[in-house]
Amino acid sequence: SSLVCCVTFSGDGKILASGSQDETIKLWNFETGECLKTFRSERLYEGMNLSATKGLTEAQIKNLQALGAIQP
Repeated sequence: SSLVCCVTFSGDGKILASGSQDETIKLWNFETGECLKTFRSERLYEGMNLSATKGLTEAQIKNLQALGAIQP
């Protein structure tokens, strides 16, 4: 869902790995384009879903969204 910053092929050329700014690594079947697996590291505040916060600046809200504490 974000800009892809790096790609590499497996030794046999059948699998493509991509790294993205959305903090995921995806493995792709190069011939079919099918996504085989998505890896994403857990974020410390993911799922907190802070929804009743008040008085936050736009920058604070964006930071909390990046941490996974607030849904966009």
